[in-house]
Amino acid sequence: MTDAIVQSVVVEASREKLFSLLVEPDELVRWWPDLAELEPRPGGRIHLVMPTGSVVVGHVNRFEPPAALGFTWTWPDRPGHELQVDFTVDDLGGGRSRVTVTHSGWSGLDELRRRHDSGWAHFLACLRDLAEGRPVDKSFDPS
Repeated sequence: MTDAIVQSVVVEASREKLFSLLVEPDELVRWWPDLAELEPRPGGRIHLVMPTGSVVVGHVNRFEPPAALGFTWTWPDRPGHELQVDFTVDDLGGGRSRVTVTHSGWSGLDELRRRHDSGWAHFLACLRDLAEGRPVDKSFDPS
């Protein structure tokens, strides 16, 4: 199973608010990684430390505020695998938006893909909770 992971969540928040939660390191750590360094610009560097301890590095290759963010995703301890993450934020009207994440490049990484599929569902729910003012519980068991 090497198809892209595609997950979406509808949020009671503006595109601008959601985009800031995707690109501002101080906001990112409130709903997803435990440590985030992100330079929000084309070619900007990404360094994330996930709640599981996994490290992800990459570079921004799509930056279209407030509609889209894309970046490469590599694990320093797993050379030879470069994945792509794309977030899109669609305005649904009435102060509602849809955030969609597409995580592609899973060839040869079936087991990791399954864990990341459930991980994205969990962390998009965390993003929604944060954006809508509810407490966020980032704890996630990838097994």
